[in-house]
Amino acid sequence: MERSGLCGTYEIWDGETPAGELEILPQGGYLRFRALCRAEGRALKRLAAECAGRTVPLGVLVPGGSGWALDRRFSPAELRSLGLAAVDRCVVLSAEGDWQPEEAPERLFRDGQLQTLCRGLRGALVRTRAGETELAAPLTEPFPLLPLFCLGSFRRISGRPYLVFGVREGMAAVISPDTGQTKAGDPKTLVKRE
Repeated sequence: MERSGLCGTYEIWDGETPAGELEILPQGGYLRFRALCRAEGRALKRLAAECAGRTVPLGVLVPGGSGWALDRRFSPAELRSLGLAAVDRCVVLSAEGDWQPEEAPERLFRDGQLQTLCRGLRGALVRTRAGETELAAPLTEPFPLLPLFCLGSFRRISGRPYLVFGVREGMAAVISPDTGQTKAGDPKTLVKRE
């Protein structure tokens, strides 16, 4: 990937409303992503780039200046891992508690085997709650993430069954009892939340 191909200024959209600008510029061996935008509401938000039909999260926007800001550096390896080769459009997404489609769940994991298993995962969802990432994998047969099955917590999201996993620093984590499974092995104790 040619780093300089990403450099430039891109308009940020909040729904169908122009909300600000993202500037990508070289900084040493990295690319620096600086954004400032106006967005409705006070809830936590994140910035994402749309690239070849995929939504690639860039980070959480924080209050700054006269709106919401992001100032982050990405190495070429991080950009490859995210699959960000171009920016077609920048969008503001709600970051806290809202499930978003995740077309490339493999990007969440460092383990090569989990990355391989996730590449075939269709219909996955992701969200950030209390600063932690959660991945919801649809319960299908055969279940592609079998090595993680025992770490998952059953949930119904929009009426469909999912297993939800915590993801911390590229590794699968157990979901805490207050948000998921309260007693291992007893299906009567599963907490179903949206």
